[in-house]
Amino acid sequence: MKKTLSIVLLLSLISTALLIGLSATSSAQTEPRIHILSDGGIDPADVPIHRNGDLYTFTDNICAQIIVDKDNIVIDGAGYTLYGSYNGTRTDSWVVGQGPDQEYNDTLPWTIGIDLANKDRHDLTIKNLNIKNFYIGTYLYTSNNTIADCALSDNIVGILLSGDSNTITRNYIARNEEGIFFGVNNPGDEPLNIILTHNSFVDNIVHFSGCFCEGYNTTETVHTWDDGEEGNYWSDYNGTDADGDGIGDTPYVIDVQNRDRYPFMQLVATPPTGPSKLPNELLAAAIAFFAIILVAVIAYVRKKR
Repeated sequence: MKKTLSIVLLLSLISTALLIGLSATSSAQTEPRIHILSDGGIDPADVPIHRNGDLYTFTDNICAQIIVDKDNIVIDGAGYTLYGSYNGTRTDSWVVGQGPDQEYNDTLPWTIGIDLANKDRHDLTIKNLNIKNFYIGTYLYTSNNTIADCALSDNIVGILLSGDSNTITRNYIARNEEGIFFGVNNPGDEPLNIILTHNSFVDNIVHFSGCFCEGYNTTETVHTWDDGEEGNYWSDYNGTDADGDGIGDTPYVIDVQNRDRYPFMQLVATPPTGPSKLPNELLAAAIAFFAIILVAVIAYVRKKR
């Protein structure tokens, strides 16, 4: 009987290990929508996001779009990743930067990682989250929102920004077609009172753009994307740092109307990292190893008797 129990235990442990490994490779990826509702609820409720009041914390990676319909909340990625299905290739054509009332064309497979439900939503903070593989990583067309300590990578547009008084700081913005694109909510309006400092712009096709202009308004004041002492890191900046203070000696010129007067020479922001997890393959091997040890110990004890 004891021998039978030992064999059954061994087989069940190995089966569990194999199932864990198979589930990691055979699960189909989907891209549903998660809604943070106006009453604070999450729909669907079984997604790996833990709510504590107005704080919504990721507990695992998520393949989905998130639509926010509540003010004054914090989404804390805890180092996990929100990812979509965009794989770097597309055949459609589309226009960004026309504001929240642009006509929606459902024949275009464009996706937004984190989006506001409507123009009345505001005071959203997104932090410690990796956002990747979307047409638009996140779209801020209202006011008083913050993106901090995040990574926005491998999207068409990392951040589409058309709202006033928003803060974008300490983010790693990399390998997008457009790192940040300034749109407009109304023709002729541009986002005002924007804080854009201490970000790392890395290997985007275009780091920062407000338009694809044939000409510029030469009477408009030049926009400076720094805090008066420190700016951002730009991977294609080729200036020097003669005094070794970590700040480039010459401005980083984005275009004739935009510049960073104090560009960093080295990365100032890196992707957030989540809690380390034991890989499924290693976990399966560990379970199988301890099962074998257990059987060996039981066999040894029986032999001693």
